[in-house]
Amino acid sequence: MQRRPFLSASVSLGSVLGIPIRLHLTFLLLIAWLVWQAASRGGDGAVGLVLVLLLFSFVVLHELGHALMARVCRVRTREIVILPIGGLARLERMPSGAVELAIALSGPAVNLGLGLLFGSLGLLLFDVPADWSLGGGLRPAVVVWSAAVTNFALMAFNLLPAFPMDGGRVLRALLSFFMPLERATRLATRVGQAVAIVFVVLGFAATNPALALVGMLVFVGAANEGLFQASRTRLTGRVAEDAMITRFDTVAPQDSLADAARLLLASDQEVFPVVDAWGRLAGVLSRAGLFAGITKRGAETAILEVMEREFPVANKSLPLDELVDKLENAQQLPVFVIEDSRLVGFVTSENMAELVEISRLLDVPDE
Repeated sequence: MQRRPFLSASVSLGSVLGIPIRLHLTFLLLIAWLVWQAASRGGDGAVGLVLVLLLFSFVVLHELGHALMARVCRVRTREIVILPIGGLARLERMPSGAVELAIALSGPAVNLGLGLLFGSLGLLLFDVPADWSLGGGLRPAVVVWSAAVTNFALMAFNLLPAFPMDGGRVLRALLSFFMPLERATRLATRVGQAVAIVFVVLGFAATNPALALVGMLVFVGAANEGLFQASRTRLTGRVAEDAMITRFDTVAPQDSLADAARLLLASDQEVFPVVDAWGRLAGVLSRAGLFAGITKRGAETAILEVMEREFPVANKSLPLDELVDKLENAQQLPVFVIEDSRLVGFVTSENMAELVEISRLLDVPDE
């Protein structure tokens, strides 16, 4: 049950305050488009690039605002991903109520502060530019006032009551004070999709494909949030034991890769737990690791020489909503369920999704 596979198409830019920063590859399209816009209007493409970098820095600061507030609320931020329509601070767990409200508002608060800062500098040092074009190069007045306007625009855009923007989370957090979280999410999702439809209609009416595209992305983001929260709700009250696979093949550390290859052909397992003589989980042999091991070392190589020795584990009573977070960090590996130091089962993203779907089919809709 991976939440956002789309986010995997990103590259690392390093880390700030211990939080990894990643740039989604589609952001490069935004850079190219803005530079082309600057050049096509008679400006300098390099000036457009500088303004894009300023926008990038403001988005990063916005997301760091979320991350720092999350840290205050004792919620860890896995990473920050910069997208063409903004950024995304991926939290270790999704809070609700007052905590979600505080984290959601912290990002726009950063942009408000930056907007006031640059606006004050503009009033103190420059007149409001009569010509905002980029043809004159990097004029300080234009850069300062553009920074102020950009931050106010980022704040306003993010406060729109639509997922995946902060305003959608603010709306859900406020609604959750008066109704169950799943119902609050459904209502906030519908409001967000209505806002997205308005964007699309206005975009086509004004022949503005960028606005229409933003509307489409917002619509999909709102739908994705609604589906995800519905899935999490169906996991509430369930534990790892309810979802784990208990019928599976294992291999021993001294078995050869050829032995594992025969098991792979005889079953549909993608990952084989490596269990020692005392029933303890010693490692994991994945399908990819098996192929790589045979290619590099030969089929008679012992499994212990190529097995992965780091793997996620859980006990049978771990709540499934916490286990989902472990799966997101598992690098395509299952979460292995251990009892009394012995392997009793494992949970994959696929069988977690099957549990959610079966639960949906068996439950009576609660609209």
